[in-house]
Amino acid sequence: MKPRIYIETSVISYLAARPSLDAINAARQSYSLQLWLARDQFDMVLSDLVIDESNDGDAGAVAKRQVYLEALNKVPMPIGAVDIANALVASRAMPAKAYADGMHIACAALNQLDLIASWNFRHIASIWAKKKISDCLTQLGVSVPLIATPEDIMESLQ
Repeated sequence: MKPRIYIETSVISYLAARPSLDAINAARQSYSLQLWLARDQFDMVLSDLVIDESNDGDAGAVAKRQVYLEALNKVPMPIGAVDIANALVASRAMPAKAYADGMHIACAALNQLDLIASWNFRHIASIWAKKKISDCLTQLGVSVPLIATPEDIMESLQ
């Protein structure tokens, strides 16, 4: 069975963005595209939250993101996701202002997905955020998806 990957909004944003002259952003765009091109090796999914976040902003940018969104299957936002997101905030795994990020984590965990692909280093993909998230989800007794950047995922394929 193919690994099931939750594609968080930041990956969609890098995929659809204009090519960047900044080396780090250009590399993230490249790895996001590599992951996208390897999508036959994975079951990539998203939630309505990713769609909602991707529909914010400039109409031209929204249209570019829409192409990627429409190609992915959607998983439901499970009952209990709000409780998980609240627990992530209460445990200080993430700040209250990052509540939507907690909902992404909750969606992936409760849908028992294997991975979350994200470039959000502030609240999801940093080593400290991953540890806090894992500790909280373990304490709650729910599935703990791996959290990785598209770079991490692509490097693991080689």
